[in-house]
Amino acid sequence: MPRKDEGFFSSKDSTRLYWHLALPDAPPTAFVAIVHGYADHTGRYLRTIDALVARGFGVMSFDYRGHGKADGKRGDVERFERFIDDLEAFWAKVRAEAGSTPTFVLAHSHGALIATHWALKRPEGLKGLIFSSPYYKLAFEPPAVKLFAARLIKGLLPALHLGNELKADQLSRDEAWQKETLADPLYFHVTTPRWFFEHTAAQAALASRGTDLTQPLFVVAGDSDPIASMPAARAFFETVASRDKTWKEYAGFRHEVLNEVGRESVWDDISQWISAHR
Repeated sequence: MPRKDEGFFSSKDSTRLYWHLALPDAPPTAFVAIVHGYADHTGRYLRTIDALVARGFGVMSFDYRGHGKADGKRGDVERFERFIDDLEAFWAKVRAEAGSTPTFVLAHSHGALIATHWALKRPEGLKGLIFSSPYYKLAFEPPAVKLFAARLIKGLLPALHLGNELKADQLSRDEAWQKETLADPLYFHVTTPRWFFEHTAAQAALASRGTDLTQPLFVVAGDSDPIASMPAARAFFETVASRDKTWKEYAGFRHEVLNEVGRESVWDDISQWISAHR
């Protein structure tokens, strides 16, 4: 039986974060570090984790601040760099667990935004990056009234919870997964003015940085993503300097390609890419 474990660790500023580990029966042929998306958490990747473990990989995932079982106000962050600090602390744990085993990062949406900034620092031991629906720009314009209100109150009430515009059926066509998402007590439906302006600044800061990204890169995306702009993600992908980069788009898939109808084909493609890059 695969071995599983979990626990807590601390980020640079002592914020408590959560980790989850899953290992196959035999020594893993590669390690995969999973970075979840916004409002998301490790528990929503258990199917993907099981699929990767069944293919012989060790998988470690974590909840960064303000998400899942980690500490911090839901959906809020003082500075975007705090998310990068969290990933750096997590990577240290992954490296300690993986040892000399080739290690990859699989990051979804907002997690891919974090991982892109982190990868620009050229972290030691990173064999390759897999990005799922990277969130470099919204696929829609936020309501003007809500945007105006966020600008108005960001200096006074930066951590005020505001409802976001996302719906469960934007994530996946799988109705069972939509219901599971809506019933999930750790999945939240709010944002804060501070998080919004911090993450949009982080997106803007990537505008000219693609030429600094040199690690092998595999992007999996849906051509019907209503949340993250795939044209914007593709535009950034085209500027990436890595000579080993692949873009794979899935017809009809929405934002969460790892949880879509037909997700098995995505798991297979990711597994094959990892095996080819060990």
